[in-house]
Amino acid sequence: MSSHKPIELLVACGSCGIENLIPDYMPGLSAVCSQCREGLIAMELMDSHKEVVCGDCGMILLLLRDTEITIGESTCQCGSSNLTLQDSPSIPLLAEEAKASKVPGDDEAVNSDFDWCRPAPIEKKLDDYNDVFDDDPGY
Repeated sequence: MSSHKPIELLVACGSCGIENLIPDYMPGLSAVCSQCREGLIAMELMDSHKEVVCGDCGMILLLLRDTEITIGESTCQCGSSNLTLQDSPSIPLLAEEAKASKVPGDDEAVNSDFDWCRPAPIEKKLDDYNDVFDDDPGY
Protein backbone atom coordinates (compact mmCIF):
# COMPACT_ATOMS: atom_id res chain seq x y z
CA MET A 1 0.00 0.00 0.00
CA SER A 2 1.37 3.39 -0.98
CA SER A 3 1.81 6.12 1.61
CA HIS A 4 1.14 8.80 -1.01
CA LYS A 5 -2.15 10.65 -1.19
CA PRO A 6 -4.06 10.83 -4.49
CA ILE A 7 -2.90 13.54 -6.88
CA GLU A 8 -4.88 15.54 -9.41
CA LEU A 9 -2.59 15.18 -12.42
CA LEU A 10 -2.55 16.71 -15.89
CA VAL A 11 -0.08 15.02 -18.24
CA ALA A 12 0.75 15.96 -21.80
CA CYS A 13 1.26 12.73 -23.76
CA GLY A 14 4.80 12.46 -25.09
CA SER A 15 3.59 10.58 -28.18
CA CYS A 16 0.58 12.53 -29.44
CA GLY A 17 0.69 15.71 -27.31
CA ILE A 18 -2.89 15.39 -25.97
CA GLU A 19 -3.31 16.59 -22.40
CA ASN A 20 -4.80 13.92 -20.12
CA LEU A 21 -6.47 14.74 -16.81
CA ILE A 22 -6.02 11.93 -14.29
CA PRO A 23 -8.03 12.50 -11.12
CA ASP A 24 -6.88 10.72 -7.96
CA TYR A 25 -3.61 9.44 -9.49
CA MET A 26 -1.50 7.35 -7.14
CA PRO A 27 2.19 6.79 -7.95
CA GLY A 28 2.68 3.30 -9.30
CA LEU A 29 -0.71 3.07 -11.00
CA SER A 30 -0.65 2.78 -14.76
CA ALA A 31 -1.96 5.70 -16.78
CA VAL A 32 -2.59 5.60 -20.52
CA CYS A 33 -3.31 8.37 -23.00
CA SER A 34 -6.98 8.77 -23.84
CA GLN A 35 -6.05 9.41 -27.49
CA CYS A 36 -3.24 7.04 -28.50
CA ARG A 37 -3.23 4.61 -25.52
CA GLU A 38 0.51 5.05 -24.90
CA GLY A 39 1.75 4.92 -21.32
CA LEU A 40 1.92 8.37 -19.76
CA ILE A 41 4.23 7.89 -16.79
CA ALA A 42 7.77 6.83 -17.65
CA MET A 43 11.30 7.92 -16.76
CA GLU A 44 11.60 9.56 -20.21
CA LEU A 45 9.39 12.36 -18.84
CA MET A 46 12.43 13.63 -16.95
CA ASP A 47 13.94 14.78 -20.26
CA SER A 48 10.83 15.85 -22.17
CA HIS A 49 8.51 17.41 -19.56
CA LYS A 50 8.46 20.08 -16.88
CA GLU A 51 6.43 19.93 -13.69
CA VAL A 52 4.25 22.76 -12.44
CA VAL A 53 2.44 22.56 -9.08
CA CYS A 54 -0.58 24.62 -8.07
CA GLY A 55 -0.05 25.99 -4.56
CA ASP A 56 -3.79 26.26 -3.89
CA CYS A 57 -5.38 23.00 -5.07
CA GLY A 58 -2.23 20.85 -5.28
CA MET A 59 -2.76 19.83 -8.90
CA ILE A 60 0.39 18.75 -10.70
CA LEU A 61 0.86 19.59 -14.37
CA LEU A 62 3.38 17.61 -16.40
CA LEU A 63 3.77 19.72 -19.51
CA LEU A 64 6.00 19.33 -22.54
CA ARG A 65 9.14 21.46 -22.14
CA ASP A 66 8.18 23.75 -25.05
CA THR A 67 4.77 24.56 -23.48
CA GLU A 68 4.70 28.25 -22.60
CA ILE A 69 3.74 29.04 -19.02
CA THR A 70 4.20 32.36 -17.26
CA ILE A 71 4.55 32.04 -13.50
CA GLY A 72 2.25 34.56 -11.83
CA GLU A 73 0.05 34.97 -14.93
CA SER A 74 -0.87 31.45 -16.08
CA THR A 75 -3.70 29.85 -14.14
CA CYS A 76 -4.61 26.38 -12.93
CA GLN A 77 -8.04 24.87 -13.62
CA CYS A 78 -9.05 26.06 -10.12
CA GLY A 79 -8.41 29.65 -11.22
CA SER A 80 -5.32 30.16 -9.08
CA SER A 81 -2.16 31.74 -10.49
CA ASN A 82 -0.15 30.43 -7.52
CA LEU A 83 1.91 28.07 -9.72
CA THR A 84 5.43 26.87 -8.98
CA LEU A 85 7.80 25.46 -11.59
CA GLN A 86 9.76 22.53 -10.14
CA ASP A 87 13.42 21.88 -10.96
CA SER A 88 12.60 18.47 -12.42
CA PRO A 89 9.51 16.24 -12.62
CA SER A 90 8.98 14.17 -9.47
CA ILE A 91 6.10 11.98 -10.70
CA PRO A 92 8.27 9.58 -12.75
CA LEU A 93 10.57 9.08 -9.75
CA LEU A 94 7.62 8.48 -7.42
CA ALA A 95 6.14 6.00 -9.91
CA GLU A 96 9.42 4.07 -10.17
CA GLU A 97 9.76 4.04 -6.38
CA ALA A 98 6.20 2.72 -6.00
CA LYS A 99 6.78 -0.02 -8.60
CA ALA A 100 10.01 -1.08 -6.92
CA SER A 101 8.33 -1.36 -3.52
CA LYS A 102 5.36 -3.38 -4.81
CA VAL A 103 5.14 -6.95 -3.67
CA PRO A 104 4.58 -9.33 -6.63
CA GLY A 105 0.95 -10.43 -6.68
CA ASP A 106 0.01 -7.58 -4.33
CA ASP A 107 -2.10 -5.92 -7.00
CA GLU A 108 -3.83 -7.28 -10.05
CA ALA A 109 -1.32 -8.65 -12.54
CA VAL A 110 -0.96 -6.77 -15.79
CA ASN A 111 -1.69 -9.08 -18.69
CA SER A 112 0.76 -8.42 -21.52
CA ASP A 113 -1.82 -9.72 -24.03
CA PHE A 114 -4.38 -7.11 -22.95
CA ASP A 115 -5.39 -4.79 -25.80
CA TRP A 116 -6.86 -1.42 -24.83
CA CYS A 117 -8.41 -0.97 -28.25
CA ARG A 118 -10.39 -4.17 -28.66
CA PRO A 119 -13.32 -5.37 -26.57
CA ALA A 120 -13.38 -8.82 -25.07
CA PRO A 121 -14.63 -11.57 -27.37
CA ILE A 122 -18.33 -12.35 -27.25
CA GLU A 123 -18.88 -15.67 -25.52
CA LYS A 124 -22.15 -16.51 -27.18
CA LYS A 125 -22.68 -15.80 -30.85
CA LEU A 126 -26.27 -15.07 -31.72
CA ASP A 127 -27.33 -16.33 -35.13
CA ASP A 128 -30.51 -14.35 -35.23
CA TYR A 129 -31.21 -10.81 -34.07
CA ASN A 130 -34.40 -11.99 -32.39
CA ASP A 131 -32.36 -14.33 -30.16
CA VAL A 132 -31.29 -11.25 -28.23
CA PHE A 133 -34.88 -10.81 -27.06
CA ASP A 134 -35.71 -14.52 -26.77
CA ASP A 135 -32.81 -15.09 -24.37
CA ASP A 136 -34.26 -12.85 -21.66
CA PRO A 137 -33.37 -14.27 -18.20
CA GLY A 138 -36.43 -12.52 -16.71
CA TYR A 139 -38.81 -15.24 -17.91
